[in-house]
Parts: sequence; C-alpha cells; structure tokens
Amino acid sequence: RMGEFSAEATGKVEEGTKHVAYVYTKNPEEKKGNVDVKYITTDGKVLEDVTSVKENAPVGEDYTTEEKTFDGYHFVGMDKTSDPATGVVAEGTKHVVYVYEKDVTPEVKKGSVDVKYVTTDGKVLEDVTKVKDNAPVGEAYTTEEKSFDGYHFVGMDKTSDSANGKVTEGDKHVVYVYEKDPEVPTTPVEKKGSVYVKYVDENGNELPGGEKTTVVKDGNVGSYYFTTEKDFDGYTFSHMAEGSSNPTGKVVEGDQQVVYVYTKNNTPQPEPNKPEVPTTPETPAVPQEEKTTTDTPVKTSTSKVNAEKVTVNKATVLPQTGDKKENNSSVMGLVSLGLAGLLGLGIKRKEEKDNH
Repeated sequence: RMGEFSAEATGKVEEGTKHVAYVYTKNPEEKKGNVDVKYITTDGKVLEDVTSVKENAPVGEDYTTEEKTFDGYHFVGMDKTSDPATGVVAEGTKHVVYVYEKDVTPEVKKGSVDVKYVTTDGKVLEDVTKVKDNAPVGEAYTTEEKSFDGYHFVGMDKTSDSANGKVTEGDKHVVYVYEKDPEVPTTPVEKKGSVYVKYVDENGNELPGGEKTTVVKDGNVGSYYFTTEKDFDGYTFSHMAEGSSNPTGKVVEGDQQVVYVYTKNNTPQPEPNKPEVPTTPETPAVPQEEKTTTDTPVKTSTSKVNAEKVTVNKATVLPQTGDKKENNSSVMGLVSLGLAGLLGLGIKRKEEKDNH
C-alpha cells in the first residue's frame, strides 16, 4: 500500500517536493510437515521398518499409504497409535502403522492303513503291507482280494477294518481270510505198454514175411500177450535173440520186442547124374506101385516134421501142461490123417495108371 502522507504514485509535478512512499508488509512463514509409515506384527516384530511418505511437505498436502502382503501373515488393522492411512500433511510428523498377525496353519491329522492275508488256521499267506502310511485323515484307500494256489477266499476277519474306505486318525488293519481247498481225489492213470514181434536170421535181418508187427498196442500193464514161431522156407528156428522178451508173457509199461532167430538150412549137394537104365516096354505094374509108394514116405516124412514143429509152437503159446498134451494128441491125429491122405493119393494114382 502507499504510505501515509504519500503523494500519489503517479501524477503531475507541482511546485515544491512531493514524497511518494510505498509501504510493504512481510509475508507470514509457510508451515511444513512430515509423514512416515511402518509395518509390524501383533507381537512387535517389525515386518518393514519406518519409511518416509512425505518429508518437509507443505501443511495441507495430501498423502497416501498402502496395505502390503507378507508371507505367513495377514493384516488385522491399524495400530491404535497410528495416524490415518490416508490424509493431509499437518505441521509436525504423522506416523502411519500397519499391524499384522501370523497365519495359523491348522494341524492336519494323519493315519495309516495296512493289509494282510491269512488262513482260517492262522497261516500267513502274505504278511502285513502298508496301504497308506501317515496319510491325511479323510484320504481314500482301497485293498484287493488276492488269489493263492490251494486256497479260496472266505471273508474278512472279524477284527478287520473295511476293505475300502477313508483314512482315520490312528491305524487301520485290513485282514483277508482264506480256507484251504478240499482235496480232490485223482483218478490214477492206467499204465500202458506195447509188444512187437519179428523174425530174423542169424545176422539180424528180418526174414521175408517176418517183418516187425504189432502184437499188442497200448495194452494195459499186466495183461497177457502171445507170440508163436513161424515157418520160413530154407530156415529153421534156432533161439530167441539176446534181449528179446519172452514169447509169451505180460505187458509192461513201455515197449517190448520179441525176436525169433532162425538159422539157414544147409543146401544139399546135387547127386551126380546116374546113367539111365534101359527099360522094356513091358514094365510090370507092381514096381510102379513101389515107386509111387517110395515117393509117398518122403512127403509123409516132411509132413511129419512140419506137424511136429507146429506141435512145438503151440506148446510154446499154451502155458498149461494139460493143453499141451491135448494139442500133441490133436497134431498126431492130423499127421495120421495126412498119411492116410497121401496113401490114398498113391492108390488113386495107381488106379489111374492101371486104367491107362
């Protein structure tokens, strides 16, 4: 403003002296203030130390702070001594204090489950094994019925916990019970055996018609088998081969072989040619009969030998003495009939010649 008695700040110069006086007033001093913040726990632990939010700021200036997060803690409110989290700067210092509380981890209850397999008489088929070990209560568990040779499942033991369920605090014991299978009678397998026969020479070669043949195929062990000698032209039975089974006997398990051995007959040397004796046309009939008769005994003799051989063969087959005697009698009867037949043949030839 202009001073008292001061001339106008502007105007015209007049005679004499004019005094223009300006009057100034000193401005008032500006007030300042501060704001800081810190984060603590309910039990006094400092999570974040004091930090400045506003420093020497004009009074009335706005300020803000923020809620922060800290692992294992949760915000519960402002400390009772705290200034507002947001506001304006005031002369002096404002202190903003956030308070936190430690998180409480609820205690998780644990439990275990095991299983075993036993028989009704207490035998352990499979010892205790863990299904759940120190698992949280409420967690699901399962067990299974198993198979064991010679046993069948009959149920859970009366003390057993459920085969399937949930873990509870403490231990659960699951017990499967089995019973021995009943004995099943087995039908004995009947033993079998086979018997073969062959006829060979002294060198072991099969004779024509005497090749290996089956006497018994897969017969019951203990049953009887029978073989006989055979006749082979030019050969005579000699003996049973070494290692041969008996001609007659019982079937045993496996294979048996009956081997007849024959010796080759000596071939008679031909007689030297005799000079022909001249004959007259008038040949008496009687000598012819004698010639015919002479041929007959030779054949008879051969037949008799064969008949006797047949008799021996049948005796080998028949185990009883009485049968052998009856067989010999029968054969002798056949021999007699054979001789009679040959004699009759000689007489018949004689009659035919006489007729001529």
